[in-house]
Amino acid sequence: MKKILGLLITAIGILMIGGYFVFTPNHAFNPADSISGIDASAGLVYTGFITFGIGMVIFISTLPYAGAKSDNA
Repeated sequence: MKKILGLLITAIGILMIGGYFVFTPNHAFNPADSISGIDASAGLVYTGFITFGIGMVIFISTLPYAGAKSDNA
């Protein structure tokens, strides 16, 4: 269950990153740009990276150590 949850969160993070890079205009990525202001998407992309990282940590924590036998086998 925890492995599937980790993969699901990882997939959500990848989709967030890809979606924000594809659907965001190029001029809106810079949070310090005076034209973009609060509409800058850099924070949203970084949120996707953080979500992806959390999902990877959850998934990797379910894997057995090197040389150890899995409980499922």
